[in-house]
Amino acid sequence: MADHVDLAQPQGTSTVVGGWAVAVGRALNALGCDGEALLKAAGVTVAEKLNTDARFSADHTRRLWQLALVDTGEEAIGLKVARFVCPTTFHALGFSLWASHSLYDALARMVRFDVLLNDGCELSLDHGDAVGFSMDIKQQDGVDLVAPEGVDYFLGAVVKMFREMSASDFAPVRVTLTRDSPANPHRWHAFFGCPVCFAAGRNQLWFDAHTLTQTLPTGNRDLAEQNDKLVEDYLTKMQLQDICGQVRRCLIELMPLGMTTLDDVCEALDMPPRTLQYKLRQQGTTLQQLRDKTREALARQYLQYSRQPFTQIAYSLGFSDPAHFNRAFKRWTGETPTAFRQRLWQPLV
Repeated sequence: MADHVDLAQPQGTSTVVGGWAVAVGRALNALGCDGEALLKAAGVTVAEKLNTDARFSADHTRRLWQLALVDTGEEAIGLKVARFVCPTTFHALGFSLWASHSLYDALARMVRFDVLLNDGCELSLDHGDAVGFSMDIKQQDGVDLVAPEGVDYFLGAVVKMFREMSASDFAPVRVTLTRDSPANPHRWHAFFGCPVCFAAGRNQLWFDAHTLTQTLPTGNRDLAEQNDKLVEDYLTKMQLQDICGQVRRCLIELMPLGMTTLDDVCEALDMPPRTLQYKLRQQGTTLQQLRDKTREALARQYLQYSRQPFTQIAYSLGFSDPAHFNRAFKRWTGETPTAFRQRLWQPLV
């Protein structure tokens, strides 16, 4: 069985950026375990953990968390691993994050490039009395693609990174986790430095909005944009590995031309319609579903991160009439484009 994801090969499961394996191995060694032996037992080739383009499947990550729990007896193993995260853990994105103008800017980058980090989850920003950073886990055959320890690790890594980028006493205002309450919840409270609610509806870090928008001493716009380009190049290679990625990329190119039909996509991919439909069925989806999800994701980004007028956004997403875009967006999100943009921009004014 292959133990890492070659970017040239199609995959049917979710994957995580390869730097994760390095952090896990270092943490396990620090706990007195044989990190390399556990990685190998989980199906991870030790040599591949240093391959910057390698990705590891959800099967391997879940197996490793299980093995680590048994071998260490450490229920907070995810938080332990988070302490060993460094910029290279997240490929070029790690350097983009460090060079971000503010912590909010860094969060927005993680949302924008969430597929690089782990395509078994979706990252998003929410605004209320504070700014929420959400990690919603996808499922395959009724199984979560990210283990609870993986959620602890990633959210813990975000807080650890933010402390290094801003202040050592930086902390969220509150944390919510979907996992059941551990035997010793105090360790989670101590790590995050704030109240932690378990068995919650979503995995979220909530931050003070004012703190997030403060200019960081490590901010460097040119460096951030250079590394963003490296991330985009990496993601392009990644998307070419599977049919869903190919279709999404094709739709993004065709939508501004108003060409989003099955025939349009098949002509661009040089693939018979029946073949494309069959391949998408194998992935548990359809062209209509991919088109809706791609439009929704782009619409959210355009509304949140640009000042483009609604009419321009509608046409760039392939809608023939802005009214159609308004209705579709309300169906996706439960609110109008105007309300969505006002809600997200208001806390940061």
